[in-house]
Amino acid sequence: GVEPSALGSGYDGAWSFESTTTAGNCPTLVPVNVVVQGGRVISANSGASSPWGYVESDGTFAAKFVDANGHVSRATGHFAGTSGAGAWSSGSDYCGGAWRAHRDAGGKAAR
Repeated sequence: GVEPSALGSGYDGAWSFESTTTAGNCPTLVPVNVVVQGGRVISANSGASSPWGYVESDGTFAAKFVDANGHVSRATGHFAGTSGAGAWSSGSDYCGGAWRAHRDAGGKAAR
């Protein structure tokens, strides 16, 4: 496991993700919004996706998401400040791609 002290609470807040599929033929399975609290991923797609994940104090990000239909995706990458980027893949759907993210100002979803 990851020691709580290694988690990056400096990345807490609501993050908006934009992902693209670059391998395989499936819709992007990365949630469009993810909430980080205490360095852990606690919510994805407003509860529609079951998340497991964390952000380390150096910005290293790793997460797994399972949506309501049972599609599993894994995302890894790096956060710096209020943005992030990385790659995702789905073993259940044999596809993958890239993602970018930014933290919403003030922790509220920007519309």
